[in-house]
Amino acid sequence: MGHWVPLELRFKAWLARKKRIANRLFLYPGSGGTNDRFDQLFKTVNQHYRQHSILKVEVMADGQVKTKGQIVWRDKVPLIVVSFENNNDGDENVFKQTEWFEKAMQQLTKQYHFKKFNGVGYSNGGLVLTRYAERYPKEAQLSRLLTIGTPYNGLNASIKDESPMLTDLKSQKEHLSKKMVVYSVGGTTTGGDDGIVPASSVAAGREVFQNQIAHYMSMFVSGNDAKHTSLPENETIVYLIEELIVQQPVDPQKPLSAKLK
Repeated sequence: MGHWVPLELRFKAWLARKKRIANRLFLYPGSGGTNDRFDQLFKTVNQHYRQHSILKVEVMADGQVKTKGQIVWRDKVPLIVVSFENNNDGDENVFKQTEWFEKAMQQLTKQYHFKKFNGVGYSNGGLVLTRYAERYPKEAQLSRLLTIGTPYNGLNASIKDESPMLTDLKSQKEHLSKKMVVYSVGGTTTGGDDGIVPASSVAAGREVFQNQIAHYMSMFVSGNDAKHTSLPENETIVYLIEELIVQQPVDPQKPLSAKLK
């Protein structure tokens, strides 16, 4: 015969299980990307570690939020990819997508009860997550961010030629959390860029993050898989995501000293 447990205690136990999902990882694929963009990345991560549950979120142009998949309550690091019905390129769309991302976060924080999260932003996805961290500091807090090939200074090869987007990001950087950790990763080929985004534009993230947050690091990968479209599957970048964002070490630099010498 089973033991009777008061409803109040059962509710507290349920809420405690919810809180165990402590490190939600949000990924944004950037302009032109869909919620299938990180499928290969998810497959690799789930081969290297225990299985992570996957939730795919699509924000429609009218603000409606559609989801596919589910978060398993035992999973402390669920993988959540957010894409947009209107995934066109351009600064104005990045502004709109920041607002849509915030609407999605409102719904997801109510449903899954979290106040902090980590993020991976590919290309313009890094711009959206950076703008979210600046403009909505009182909502779910972005603790760790890894950007991949993010054009902080547009397609401009010189930092002296400052883009409107970089000006916009610099204007609100004082609102970034002082506890935030950011890793900015870019690719370099024979032309000094990843085939699309100049290395100097990726490195321009320092104009936003340096002396504003707890830790900022800029890194570059090279080789055949360092082209812009290949970066999310790049072996070194996958390692960085696993070690710096999924595992979340206490020392932001510790995994690098062991692997990237």
